[in-house]
Amino acid sequence: MKIVDTIAGLCASHAEVYRRVKDAYSLWFAAYGNLTTRDFLKRLIALPETGQLAREMAEFLVRNPERWK
Repeated sequence: MKIVDTIAGLCASHAEVYRRVKDAYSLWFAAYGNLTTRDFLKRLIALPETGQLAREMAEFLVRNPERWK
């Protein structure tokens, strides 16, 4: 796979998922109020309807919080 985001080092699929997870956080923050990124990611992982790539990205970001930009 071609790396499209050289700063984050993500392939095209994971770069898109990363963007979508970050966009979802904004919506969740507005809905739930003071929601930390870690709490958001944990909730996202726990949802049965979360897709495989989104779950993988959320798990990655929990393990590597410095990658959340």
